[in-house]
Amino acid sequence: MKVIVVTSYTPTPENTRGISGLIYAILRHRPSNVLLKVFSFNTNSINEKTIQKIEKELNAEIVLLKKPWWYKLFDNVWLWRFNKFFMKSHINCYLVNEKLVNRVRSENSDLVWIYPYFFYKLAVRMPEQKFVISGCDCEALIRVRNFDTRDCLMDPKALRHNVIMLKKGLHFERNWNLPNLKVHFVGMEDCRFYEQIYGYQNSYFLLHPHYLLKDKMIDFSHDKLKVIIAGSYNIYMKDDIDRMLPNLLKYREELQKNYEFTILGKGWDNVETQFKENGFPCVFKTWVEDYAGELVKHDIQLSPISYGTGTKGKVLSAMANGLLVVGSKYAFENICVRHGDSCVRYQNAREVASLLLAIASKRNKYQEVAEKGRSQVRIYHSPSRISKRFFDIYGTYFNI
Repeated sequence: MKVIVVTSYTPTPENTRGISGLIYAILRHRPSNVLLKVFSFNTNSINEKTIQKIEKELNAEIVLLKKPWWYKLFDNVWLWRFNKFFMKSHINCYLVNEKLVNRVRSENSDLVWIYPYFFYKLAVRMPEQKFVISGCDCEALIRVRNFDTRDCLMDPKALRHNVIMLKKGLHFERNWNLPNLKVHFVGMEDCRFYEQIYGYQNSYFLLHPHYLLKDKMIDFSHDKLKVIIAGSYNIYMKDDIDRMLPNLLKYREELQKNYEFTILGKGWDNVETQFKENGFPCVFKTWVEDYAGELVKHDIQLSPISYGTGTKGKVLSAMANGLLVVGSKYAFENICVRHGDSCVRYQNAREVASLLLAIASKRNKYQEVAEKGRSQVRIYHSPSRISKRFFDIYGTYFNI
């Protein structure tokens, strides 16, 4: 089977300045009979030396595509706003031109994989070619769930932005009902919502593969357990963080006896100020060179995710690397774990402080939960398992 990939992001072992990890994992562990060539716009700015390394790892040629001259014009704030308010699709959707169509057609491939959705118009212009498109999330569902967030409901600008993006999402996803196109989601609810809203039957849900693994001894016997929160203080976590903070500060003395805290990400200035003013010790980091290496220095990851769809990659990485994850229902969505058995799910973010105190009092029990979580994720989210399933599904459907 000869496969051509057309992507905005050059594949990398973990998400690097964009959603580049999923495609790498599936391609890196593909069946031996799948021949591969990658066309990338390199939006994540991967340097030439790293690309050469990735080519060897993937056993594939990576061809960098140049964006047309007009693309740079949209760096201008006014043209960006024009695109946002008046153009029907994301600016990257307009990168499909005759040159790209001819280049992809000349490869005579069995299958073209579009990642992410930006280049779906290739399938419109090449009806003779078989395509798979990865969303990876349903844009319409993303926007519908956004209406539940406090920022969206309380901020007129955020509400207006969400309405505009919902219209865009409905516009381009409505165009995916093509006989030569199958749609791949990493969220079960995304897949269901897509089928329900549009009435199409051309989508599949597949589990998200985990990324890099590090060796870690899961041991909850040391004096203080190390807790990490990874991610930015933005719409995806802001609501649950704000609900969680008062009780963390209220029980700070009890928590300090059993825990050390680290927050990794951007936008946490206000939270850092609150911690300092209340004498709550916490290390703040905006970025680390080795993300997986940083994870395994900790025992527990808090994932107070209040919004989102699909699979939460940081939760998956933490569990695969042996951390006990305490999170919301959205945190564990589309991950093969169960509350109390292989993860700890809270009903309300206000419970987090009391859950941490319970974990500290029953360390052996929760060490076993962390071990079970790691085992479950490594089995069911194995990249080789998911890659085989990916190519089996689309190879069988298209009779390749």
